[in-house]
Amino acid sequence: MTSNTHRILVVLLLGFTLAAADVTAESIVTSRTFRGETVQSEREEQQALFDYYFRDGDLRYETKFANLETAATVPAWRIPYATPIYPEQSGGLANARSSAGTVLAKYDLAFNDGQLLADSYDRRRKQGTVVRRGLFGRTRTQTTNTAESWEGYCSGFAASTIRHPEPMLPVDAGAVGGRPGVVFQPAEIKALLLAAYNRTRPDSFLLVAPPSASNGGPNMGTFHLALANYIGQAGHPIAIDRTRGRVNWNNPIYHYEVTSIRDAGRQGDYHYKDLTTRITYTAYANRQMIQTNRETGERQGQPSQSMVIRYRLTLDSDGHIVGGRALSHAGHFLWIPLYAVQGIRDQTSPGNPHLDVEKVIALARKSALPEIREKYDQVVIGKLTDPQIAIRAEAERLREIEAQEVAAREVAAQQAVEDINGDED
Repeated sequence: MTSNTHRILVVLLLGFTLAAADVTAESIVTSRTFRGETVQSEREEQQALFDYYFRDGDLRYETKFANLETAATVPAWRIPYATPIYPEQSGGLANARSSAGTVLAKYDLAFNDGQLLADSYDRRRKQGTVVRRGLFGRTRTQTTNTAESWEGYCSGFAASTIRHPEPMLPVDAGAVGGRPGVVFQPAEIKALLLAAYNRTRPDSFLLVAPPSASNGGPNMGTFHLALANYIGQAGHPIAIDRTRGRVNWNNPIYHYEVTSIRDAGRQGDYHYKDLTTRITYTAYANRQMIQTNRETGERQGQPSQSMVIRYRLTLDSDGHIVGGRALSHAGHFLWIPLYAVQGIRDQTSPGNPHLDVEKVIALARKSALPEIREKYDQVVIGKLTDPQIAIRAEAERLREIEAQEVAAREVAAQQAVEDINGDED
């Protein structure tokens, strides 16, 4: 699936239109209009994404209600672990302490020749200036933390704990191309993973239940299909943004259970069912702690919370889900991370440009229990690292070759001038 497809998926949410009839007002099978062109329906789009990413497992997106699991949990070793999310107003990753001060300062010691690049960037990006007025009209400029109260690393938490097993073993930076003797503990690697995954590009994640409903949340037909296909069929955790609007609270869902199904009438060829579903997700931790059984690899003791959601599904005459709408709060959208984005200086690719996500992922892989890491390698979808890294590296290589060729031509031209002048003498 190309990155352009993912970009279109995100942009579509801003401008699609559905037929206005009552039955199709919350439809997921109606063709949509985007920039004057008719494009595939939401269900067709989601089916194509699921079938593509799980093609190696020979899985197919199931839409018939009777064939969907009413309760499911991901394998015990795949349950996302818990970690603090370091609120930005309280200092963010400056509160992730290490033997070198902050975790990012330790990263700088190991991978940036001791220059406080990643650490100082993280501190500066949250700082802004305000002008305060005092007595007699005097003003003074003050540096302050501009982060909002809800900002933190919850997106990085949801993404990294879905994509990686819990770090369990200390890792010497020298083992992954850093300074030998700088040893990262599991808690420090967890914090670095938060930083690596906390910024996204449109092609770095999948919206598996986009905010396409009229209330600004997900269409509940797609929501139910996402739970049943990704968790129920593929055993893959999915992330939820639990609040609509610009305030974000993200957590990884690993279990769902439909606790009530009630017939809600018919209209023409369509019939309706009212469902009550409880989703269970890994909660934020107050402190770093080990939550993996070393013998079995299964998760143990991670904090979790539940959310009960009521919604109505629309089924066609063959029993396939063709739409739905929320009867209670259902969050903003469901998503799955595909890879960690490598930040660059101009922020066209967002994130800390002094934090090499490939190095962070290498630390995480070394820190995981080997047998569990191998299991993740077989089932995690998406790329191991940001594909733009290789593209930018190749572009840089070509620029260097061109610069060398230009320099060689200039030397040859200068030599030719000298030879001609020598002949004239």
